[in-house]
Order: sequence, then C-alpha cells, then structure tokens
Amino acid sequence: MADAADEAPPPPPQKSGGFMGTLINGIGIFALTLVAVVVGGFINAKLHPLPDMQLDKDGKIKAIVSVAAAAHGGEGEAGKAAVYFAIDPPLVVNFEDSSAVRFLQITMEVMAHDPKAIESVQKNIPLVRNNLLLLMSNRNYQSLMSREGKEKLRQEALAEVRAVQKKQGGSEVDDVLFTSFVVQ
Repeated sequence: MADAADEAPPPPPQKSGGFMGTLINGIGIFALTLVAVVVGGFINAKLHPLPDMQLDKDGKIKAIVSVAAAAHGGEGEAGKAAVYFAIDPPLVVNFEDSSAVRFLQITMEVMAHDPKAIESVQKNIPLVRNNLLLLMSNRNYQSLMSREGKEKLRQEALAEVRAVQKKQGGSEVDDVLFTSFVVQ
C-alpha cells in the first residue's frame, strides 16, 4: 500500500494567473474604489451643500445664509437669522491700578436680528466707539478680573450702544458680545 501512495503523481500546481492576473485584479479594485469615492462625494455634496460665499467691501469672505438654511436653524426672536457686526479695530484703553498703568483691549461684536439695526450701528460707529471707550476707561483692575465684572461691563456696553441707537433713530440691537478680552 505504501507503494501505491508513492506511485500516485502529485497534483498539478494551480496557476495564480501570473503578473497579468494580479494586474487585472489590482485595476479592478482601483476602479471600484474610485467609483465608490466619486459616488460618495456626490452624495455628500447633495446632503451637505457648501454655503455660498461672497467677498464683502473689507475684503473678507463671508457665507451667505440661504432662506432654506435660515428656516432650519439660526432663527432669532423675530424669525430672522442673527446678524453680527464686529467693532473693528479693537477698543484699547488704559487705566491705573495702584500706581501701575494697565491696558484693556476688547474686541466686540454687535448682534441684531434686524439688518437695519446693524446698518445704523455701522453708520454711527464713531459715536458708538467714543461712548464705549469712555465707559471702559473708568474701570478698576479687580472688577475686570471677575466674571461678574466682565458681565456688568458687557451689559453697560449694550446699554451704551442702545442709547446711541435710540438717539440716532436706529433699530434696537439685541446684544453686545466680547470676542476678545485682554488686560495687561
């Protein structure tokens, strides 16, 4: 019996397809992957469209919010999206703290749901900046270091902007936000 097993010819080797078979398999996998990426990109673009961009007069790129996007979210009190205006350049004032001169630099943005209010703030920005600088220069260091002191200053700044708006006949702004607050 051992002789019969020795006499049986070995099975023929299976062909792997050689170089051409490997190349065709590689090209097929590459083509399927490419199609999946392209189709996935189209589906992603349909589900998550990019916002339209516009270059404003200051040379900054800003997103234009479509009516459909505003209907899904970002709506404010009056059913309109919030509009922001950055008071630029930052406000810088100096003040004394027990014989040391200190500086306060604040970057602020005005928020409103009525674009006419933002237009009014832009038109009256010299008066707004003047009143805010006078308001902020009359501070002490300790009150600016606490959260309560910063919040009180923000509320007073909002009151100043609203007072200017009322005096100049503009629409009321909703809020004033500190986007940068540096004390040295």
